[in-house]
Amino acid sequence: MPPLTIKPPGPVLDIAKQLEHAGFSTWCVGGAVRDALLGHAHLDWDLATAATPDQVRRIFGHRRTIPIGIEFGTVGVLDRRETLHEVTTFRRDVTTDGRHATVEFGGTIDEDLARRDLTINAMAYHPVTGELRDPFGGLDDIERRMVRAVGNPRERMSED
Repeated sequence: MPPLTIKPPGPVLDIAKQLEHAGFSTWCVGGAVRDALLGHAHLDWDLATAATPDQVRRIFGHRRTIPIGIEFGTVGVLDRRETLHEVTTFRRDVTTDGRHATVEFGGTIDEDLARRDLTINAMAYHPVTGELRDPFGGLDDIERRMVRAVGNPRERMSED
């Protein structure tokens, strides 16, 4: 596998920097991180942050944000080219009935990653510092060409 080269697009980096400057930890997450590690282009970059939806809307202004999933902690932020980027508040599971988890906002990037389906999707890249968070061994699984669930596979897949 080639050395780690993850380069989020400029507008994604700008959004992350603004959130970080406001004091909110912000990470690139999901398929874009996985695809970048595989050397594939990815156009849809998602961000996870410690900022709540209201805080994101205050930072970027109501004209540049769209409440696309407030109940899930997700706000769309429009860049200068009017491209929409999803910014979601860190979430953690509180309880689960095996099918649906009850979540709350807050927590840490690691708690947020613990909610994801597969280890290869449970990695986060900090676009400002360059740190890769991989608490479930997703990078090793990519190198081994292995697909594993985060936690109990039956429970995880029934939630998705």
